[in-house]
Amino acid sequence: MWQDCPRRRCIVLGCAIVCNTFNQPFSGPVHAYCTIVHKDRELGTELSPFYDPQELLNNPPKPADITLELLLASQTHLGHNTSLWNPMNARYIYGIRQGVHIISLEVTAAHLRRACRVVTGIAERGGLILFVGTRKGQDRCVVTAAKMAGGCHLFERWTAGALTNGHQILGNCKTKVVDEFDREVPGYEDNLADMPALKPDLVVCLNPLENWVLLHECSMNAVPTIGIVDTDANPTWVTYPIPANDDSLRCVHMIAGVLGRAAQEGKRERLQMALRGEVIYTANQLDPPGKTRNMATGGMGGDVHHKEAG
Repeated sequence: MWQDCPRRRCIVLGCAIVCNTFNQPFSGPVHAYCTIVHKDRELGTELSPFYDPQELLNNPPKPADITLELLLASQTHLGHNTSLWNPMNARYIYGIRQGVHIISLEVTAAHLRRACRVVTGIAERGGLILFVGTRKGQDRCVVTAAKMAGGCHLFERWTAGALTNGHQILGNCKTKVVDEFDREVPGYEDNLADMPALKPDLVVCLNPLENWVLLHECSMNAVPTIGIVDTDANPTWVTYPIPANDDSLRCVHMIAGVLGRAAQEGKRERLQMALRGEVIYTANQLDPPGKTRNMATGGMGGDVHHKEAG
């Protein structure tokens, strides 16, 4: 019996097979069970390919990977009940099934590709992109997209007045000056103290219904916005709507990842052009270090001289 066992040092403890540290021969039932387990180990089917919830966060798809199959698998076509719909979304709706509106995947793909081109263009010109997602489970995809874009993220409640009254609310936030390679340039700390609060060049909102205050402030400050618009939302709240299911985390992760990849491509192109000495955007003009600006007249002051007491 000891010579016939394929695994001489395996015993059964509960439901697991572990190594027999005492190096003792098997008994009859244990030997039979061990033989069956090791003989049938290679039987069965392989679960490949299978859905990995972390794949959309660790390896988001690129804008070129947008297909109707990807959108269908991400549940972007599922809308809300017909009694909750907004009539302004009629052009995005494909039909009705069991009392639920179905969003057209072709329309979603077209609007998502358009949003990707907008994000790529802004990132290519050195713009600041803000990703906002305040619902539960959206924090990781928001942070991941912001890291790829080199922008900012927000996954908590928006502070009302951060754009319309930014000098009072965001006046103490740290700001830095960077060159065309995104490297910090020291010596401008005193100049930045008198500048107005920094505003984003684009806001990507994953749940517009809860952040209508943010979208209203963006419209008042001429800041373009991109948002996921479900069948119960108002598509006129955002500049570039993406008709999709905002209640599905898989759909939200997919859209945030695609937009983050688009911003990453624009940022990479901007850095490559900087290596060639090409700059296609207009940078903010600041006084050089050692100069002070006369805030009363708006003119340039002279050199700063430190007078010693004596």
